[in-house]
Amino acid sequence: MQIRKEEIKDRAQVLQVIHDAFGQWDECDLVKQLYLDNDVLFGLVAEEEGTIIGHILFSPMEIGSPDIQIRTASLAPLAVSPDHQGKGIGKQLIEQGIQTCRDIEDLSGIIVLGEPAYYSKFGFQSSLTNHLEAPFSGEAFMGLEFRKNIFPKGGKVTYPQAFGL
Repeated sequence: MQIRKEEIKDRAQVLQVIHDAFGQWDECDLVKQLYLDNDVLFGLVAEEEGTIIGHILFSPMEIGSPDIQIRTASLAPLAVSPDHQGKGIGKQLIEQGIQTCRDIEDLSGIIVLGEPAYYSKFGFQSSLTNHLEAPFSGEAFMGLEFRKNIFPKGGKVTYPQAFGL
């Protein structure tokens, strides 16, 4: 298996993996709209023998306050084909995605809405986002900062339009 950047030719297989992983088309519609709106930083795929078995997508978002405007990434969605779940593919996609985000010069961190027990293994913490003005809250709304205390207190989180927030 290899992890690589998503290409246009992968799109049909990616959408099928997302559908199969979530059992619905909502996340596929989100991904399609993000691409149509040109609101994608990058996507990664896990490929095995020419077949896409996993996918992760990162979109640009901002956190703004009167004092500072920072650029972050939204991690959504992460999908692994049901036949390949539990084999560490999601872990590899997240780790490679975090590293790729760190290599983007003006990104300050990543925001995710997901299972706290899972995402905390990668350094995501709800304590980093609970002081933000956002459409989400609680333990599942988590952040990963690339520099300590970079998410401004009271900062407003702005998602891409495709999220409908």
